[in-house]
Amino acid sequence: MNDLKKLMDLLATVWKCDPARYPELKGMSAAERQNFLLKHSILHITKTNGKLAALCEDYDHNKQSSPEADAKMKTAAVKMFINALKLAEEAGVSAEELLEQAPTYIE
Repeated sequence: MNDLKKLMDLLATVWKCDPARYPELKGMSAAERQNFLLKHSILHITKTNGKLAALCEDYDHNKQSSPEADAKMKTAAVKMFINALKLAEEAGVSAEELLEQAPTYIE
């Protein structure tokens, strides 16, 4: 998939954040709902960071990589990208805004 908007739309469809999946959303205000969803995405990002940290720490001790570790690193990188896109969606940042604003953060 070469289109960021299509990917973000797919992620929003696959990982719906509604009361059917997250019963705690029932009865929440719009602000409470957004806070819950942002926090949930941040928890996913933190979980992936932990997996990446474990791989790096293992390398520090062993001073060598392995095909399994390399595959886990690639998987974690893709998951981090997906989590970042989901966080952007929940924060109200569109694909167009991501593409437009990202270069302004590159120094």
